[in-house]
Amino acid sequence: MIRLFISLYFVIVISLTAINWGSEYVWQQLDQSPSSQAASIERVALTLALTIDDDNRVQLANNLDLGIEQIHRDDIAWLDWQQQALSENKPVLTVDNNQQIYVYIERNKQTYRVGPFIEHHSNGLIKQGILLLSYLFLAGFMALWLRPLWRDLQQLQGASKTFTKGATPPAISINNGSSIAPVLRTFNAMTRRISQLIEEQKQLTNAVSHEIRTPLARLKFSFAMLDKQTVTQLPNMRQDVDELEQLVDEMLNYGRMDSHRENVSMMDVNLEQLSQNLIEKLSRHQSIEISLNIAPDLVWRCDGHLIERAVQNYITNALRYTKTLVQLSIIAKQQHLYIYVEDDGDGIKESDQQQVFNAFTRLDKSRNKDNGGFGLGLAIVKRIAQWHQGSCHVEHSALGGAKFILKLPQL
Repeated sequence: MIRLFISLYFVIVISLTAINWGSEYVWQQLDQSPSSQAASIERVALTLALTIDDDNRVQLANNLDLGIEQIHRDDIAWLDWQQQALSENKPVLTVDNNQQIYVYIERNKQTYRVGPFIEHHSNGLIKQGILLLSYLFLAGFMALWLRPLWRDLQQLQGASKTFTKGATPPAISINNGSSIAPVLRTFNAMTRRISQLIEEQKQLTNAVSHEIRTPLARLKFSFAMLDKQTVTQLPNMRQDVDELEQLVDEMLNYGRMDSHRENVSMMDVNLEQLSQNLIEKLSRHQSIEISLNIAPDLVWRCDGHLIERAVQNYITNALRYTKTLVQLSIIAKQQHLYIYVEDDGDGIKESDQQQVFNAFTRLDKSRNKDNGGFGLGLAIVKRIAQWHQGSCHVEHSALGGAKFILKLPQL
């Protein structure tokens, strides 16, 4: 921070010094006319001081095309040096508020005012233009100073966006002379550490999941050898083992989704056919009606396998909590695809709607086995939406329950 402050301070000081000196020099070079004009007027005034009197005043005024009038010396508040000059018969040049030049001459104890001469206007537009150019040069100096900082910040922003999307960004190249080099080093170290922790967590989850399969298989084999007449709690024990096995499967599926990103395959998919096949599969062992609302032969560019998985998770979740009806609607409008899955259940509280897509989130804290689920289905939907640069959320349904929405842009 101190290094950045000192660097910026010196850049501003040097820039302002150069601008002030340069603009003043340019202005002096361009504004030579007033000096030469004043010298010419002074020569004319010296000549008049030697020749003017009451007799030839009018003639001189006509010849020089200047106004020459006699005034009372006491009508003007003179400075001391002006009083002295007039007493020595030297001309005195003045500039009034309108930038007009007048010459005062005293001859034979008579004071004359000659003028106005050519109006002396400092060209304000030129001066303002020079000032504007000076500040543009300042902007150029600041741009040169900020360019390395801006480049580093863009790298940092790009790496942050990549990291936000779930991918590991490449290490940011660091220039030791950069003002934010310590920040970039800290960011690189942070990304390496977080990536390492994520990878270790994935490996641990997969390892534990695989290792659990072996004792689960032994337990299931042991249960098969037991007599349920002797062990009255055998059905419940089998159900617990089945639940553990399902949890392991869900965790492995969720873990595999992390490595699936690079295999996303975009193609034109007939969503009507996909939806009908999916509903037919899910309805085989369900008495609850699943209705479909979709335009005929609706085609959208996406990964058909992943979109089918997302819609299946939506419908499966709705089937757990609905009463009589689940409704699937797929609509394409304004270059976006909207997938709605609604049910007539009890719905989701508005305060809970933001967290239902987080992994292992279950709003039913009792983990009722009748409803099942481990809080990974909607997390998978969220990941699929991100891979398609889309979004997902839930709101209240007109049917009375929840309305899950998957929004995909046209790619």
